[in-house]
Amino acid sequence: MTRKIITRIAASFAAIIALSSCRVDSDITLAVKPNGTGTISVVITADKDIVAKAPGLKADVRTDDLVAAGWKVQGPTDTKDGGLTITLTHEFLGPAEATTLLGQLNGARGPLHEMVMTRTGKDTNSTYTLAGRLEVNGGLNAFADDATLNLLGGAPYAADVQAAGLDLGDAVGITFNAILPGKVNSTTGQTADGVISWRVPMDGTPTSLATSVTNVDVASSISRFAKVLVLGLLYLWIIGSVVLIFMVLRARNRRRPTPRI
Repeated sequence: MTRKIITRIAASFAAIIALSSCRVDSDITLAVKPNGTGTISVVITADKDIVAKAPGLKADVRTDDLVAAGWKVQGPTDTKDGGLTITLTHEFLGPAEATTLLGQLNGARGPLHEMVMTRTGKDTNSTYTLAGRLEVNGGLNAFADDATLNLLGGAPYAADVQAAGLDLGDAVGITFNAILPGKVNSTTGQTADGVISWRVPMDGTPTSLATSVTNVDVASSISRFAKVLVLGLLYLWIIGSVVLIFMVLRARNRRRPTPRI
């Protein structure tokens, strides 16, 4: 069984967070198509200061079990500014599978909690809802797995972070993005260019993801209406043709001369 994704990748960077000039950013994106399929992607980026102070970090990230679990992995690769980034993606066939994959992203301490995506309605008129909350519990503990916490009695370098007076939000950033089809009915996030975004608070404050969108497939609706209309006109044409033929035959019979004896 694979360790939770955000936890296992972030754990590779956690030892460097104590260095106040360093930063790790994670972007999680849920992208849904009108038919309910889509992709979940996770992009984790460590800045150049982390790479400079931990040159072996790139080799320390292990992703074999993630690949075996169906995730596509790109990286770790070097960024243009000297940092390091890794991208994980996984396609899903519907809301239920998307919900399962979202549950694989982190452990019980955060940042994603009780994530559920649902779809109701017809193919041409669907409502998508996204529920859950963003919350990081226990500060740096949220970025270490249970085995590490049990072994060390706490998160790596947590004492150093506390002694340095480091604000975890200055060292770690997590953003959750949702790209959902249709018109937004309601959301607690910020919407720009078709993307709904939430910034995860690092101080343990919970943030609701409650979102609802409605997608009306106008093209499909028009197409279905057009098919019915054309079929109806075809029936009328056939009936009209039969009636016309019948009327012509009757007219010919009436004009037929009476035979002489």
